[in-house]
Amino acid sequence: MLRNNQGMTLIEIVVVIVLISLIFGVVAKGVFGQGDKQKMRLEGLNMEKLKGQIDLYRLEHNTFPSDIKCLMNKCAEVQGVFVPLVDEKDLKSVWGHEYVYRVESDRRSYSLTSYGKDGTAGGSGVDEDIVLKP
Repeated sequence: MLRNNQGMTLIEIVVVIVLISLIFGVVAKGVFGQGDKQKMRLEGLNMEKLKGQIDLYRLEHNTFPSDIKCLMNKCAEVQGVFVPLVDEKDLKSVWGHEYVYRVESDRRSYSLTSYGKDGTAGGSGVDEDIVLKP
């Protein structure tokens, strides 16, 4: 009788599983880390769009809005007709935090700030603040 065992031992199977896990870990880190970077790019584009709506409000009313929410309510009235310039979702970052809008005391300038993924001032990477000014 010939005994020809062609199977794999338990140690060989464990080694193969460990190698596959390591490879998956390296690949996954590179792939899944890109999501936050792309959200940062999208955040910048959304803020540019909002900046454009603020500038449009200024052209129509000859002043910057006192509050960013004026872009979606009666503050944006044009010739007696209600025209919302933004939706409520446009006033929040891709991470769900509200943008910080400040009008300078001379009413000639403003700043629009996103505090990044963590929603707090400061940070680096995806937690870095983005500030737009006209």
